Amino acid sequence: MTFHHPTVARIAQFVCCLISVLVAGTFHASAQQFVVAPFNFNIQNGSYTPASTDAKALAEVKTEIPAQTFVQKPDPDLALICPRPGGILLFKSMKKTEPDDIAGKLVNPSLAIVDTIFHNQVYSQKVNGQESFTFDLWYSVLIDGKRYYTDFRPHTFDYRYPLMYHKQLFMVASQDTGYEMYADKGYPEHFHIAIFDMQNGGIKTRFVSEELPFYYGNEFLDESDNVIKSRYNEKDHTFRIEIEGLNETYKGIWDGNVLKHLN
Repeated sequence: MTFHHPTVARIAQFVCCLISVLVAGTFHASAQQFVVAPFNFNIQNGSYTPASTDAKALAEVKTEIPAQTFVQKPDPDLALICPRPGGILLFKSMKKTEPDDIAGKLVNPSLAIVDTIFHNQVYSQKVNGQESFTFDLWYSVLIDGKRYYTDFRPHTFDYRYPLMYHKQLFMVASQDTGYEMYADKGYPEHFHIAIFDMQNGGIKTRFVSEELPFYYGNEFLDESDNVIKSRYNEKDHTFRIEIEGLNETYKGIWDGNVLKHLN
């Protein structure tokens, strides 16, 4: 990666802000993510139909859950939920068959803390002669301190870079789509770029992109693999990023206000 570094004074500011934004949440009480039954190998025949994206239920539900757009102390398990068009359902528990258990629908991107993952059941069936796996996999999430349950997979933050001139935090988020019986391990897809204003150690959502026009296709997204390259230009204060996938590369530029796709 190639970076144009700020002056020594701005580097000190960078370090203080980076610590407050990225490390402060380490000591937050809800930072312990708990996984229930990570690998259930008692595979059942059939397939799992997600409850959170049920079109009929979404059309009937009128209650909208406000998205969380600010966190005072970012948590290590902070995630981003990027609903599909039309929203996703959030539940009061995992009793998805009970209409009264629907808390409402989330229609806008929201920050959330994932504190428990429930690997309930693995299903398998033949599709075009190939074995296809689906998963009854639920997440307990906190949005503005309120607990909800969803089987829609949150996005994790794969990359972050502070833009000190703009007082912003540039982040890349994706969903781990998994492979075979490993429901949420590897193969990140459905990328979004999220920009946050840095405010006294906290972060406030400024912009979340639509899903990037990009197919990654690789098993892991690891900075050590050098698949994400970025460059900050001090002259015009723009930030360029490239994400190199198996057969495609996403290229974009952020100027502090607008994200432009360069592909």
